[in-house]
Amino acid sequence: MNSTSDSALMRAFASGGVAGLASAAIAAALAAKSGHRPYAVMNAVTHCLWPDSAPREERLSAKYTATGAGIHLGSAVFWGVLFETLCGRRPSPAKIAASAVTTSAVAYVVDYHVVPKRLTPGYEAHLSNQGLALTYVALGAGFALAGLLRRASR
Repeated sequence: MNSTSDSALMRAFASGGVAGLASAAIAAALAAKSGHRPYAVMNAVTHCLWPDSAPREERLSAKYTATGAGIHLGSAVFWGVLFETLCGRRPSPAKIAASAVTTSAVAYVVDYHVVPKRLTPGYEAHLSNQGLALTYVALGAGFALAGLLRRASR
């Protein structure tokens, strides 16, 4: 890899990390608000591996929670690549916002309307449609925050 692609990948790790943490925090809070344990949403992410048990698992565990968090953060970094590609190297605040909205919208469409059900995030096992939407809003907000913080640090 050259330094430009290394730098883009590092930006995707940073922005994806912030966005992944933001969306996970909102999803956990919304799951708790609806009567589930906060870990249930991350556990449900592992339905791709354990389709029968993961959506019902509510306890904190390495098997479900840690694996689900890893999958979730990995996917957020994946979407971070799109966000960083749309932003470019020196984006304006408007470009950052537009890139964040576009990325979270594309992530939702792919996650829930393109990939097979087994590969969806599985959040719907513990979140309402409104909660699901707020989780993707948080994903976009995390991307925007990361982009704005990086811009401010220059």
